[in-house]
Amino acid sequence: MMTWQRKPYNILWVDDDPFFLNWITPQITATCFIIQTFEDAQTALAYLERVQPDIVLTNLVMPHMSGLEMIAAIRRQDPHIPIVVVSNRFQDGERQAAFKAGANSFLSKAGINGEAVMTSIRPYLEQ
Repeated sequence: MMTWQRKPYNILWVDDDPFFLNWITPQITATCFIIQTFEDAQTALAYLERVQPDIVLTNLVMPHMSGLEMIAAIRRQDPHIPIVVVSNRFQDGERQAAFKAGANSFLSKAGINGEAVMTSIRPYLEQ
């Protein structure tokens, strides 16, 4: 079990699949996480104008605005906020496009669970 020392971490998670968000967020059991979920990038970006989360997690394929477009928009606002892509799209081209847009890391949804998410985001939160 991981222990986390700090005020609560604010996580912004954007994914157009409410089933996935409702399934994964309860698995992130550390009491030091406040997870704000959004089903579209435009609403998440409006939220980012008011609140600065400690990390952003996003899907790539979403209606109206893709995860790549959202990452680029976030980078124009804040070049330092960690961004982790969580997606079923894990071909090399998609990974490279995510990194080029400004993502820090990439997680495949295949086989993902809360512990894997916490392990992957921990280095970005401890900086």
